[in-house]
Amino acid sequence: MKPPSTFFASFGYAARGIWHSLRHQRNLRIHVSLALPTAALAWLMGLTRLDWIVVIVAMALVLSLELINTGVESVVDLASPAFHPLAGAAKDAAAGAVLIGAAASAVLGVLVYMPYVRHFGRHFMVRWQESPTLVIAWGIGMAVSYALLWILVPCRKQSEGGPNQTGGTP
Repeated sequence: MKPPSTFFASFGYAARGIWHSLRHQRNLRIHVSLALPTAALAWLMGLTRLDWIVVIVAMALVLSLELINTGVESVVDLASPAFHPLAGAAKDAAAGAVLIGAAASAVLGVLVYMPYVRHFGRHFMVRWQESPTLVIAWGIGMAVSYALLWILVPCRKQSEGGPNQTGGTP
């Protein structure tokens, strides 16, 4: 692949990589599926600016790690089509990074949302009274997003990860 001819072309390559990963990586779709209601709840509960920052950074961390994991798996499968223990270790390490990021994000989520949970009904009613149309639009947007994410976007994986997976037979 040749380097981007312009600064703005690199954004197109990045978008293409995200799109490809969404289409071929179930785990990325799962993480996006969890990020959508997380953002909706943040809005419904009226999180503070600092809480929003924590939530956004946590979501970005997990999604970024999942994209890096996808890249590592693709390069390992390309470089080592036959089983090799080091190739499997590289893929496992990348998956471990995603697991650590997701666990940390879950802990952050509990810490951020816990003070708001007791008053969820009140927060929801405040949003509803401010703009019921916007609350309904959020719900419809979530439904459409899930339909796109799980029905229209996915295609069959080109490979099931190759032979370099832990527990696989050489």
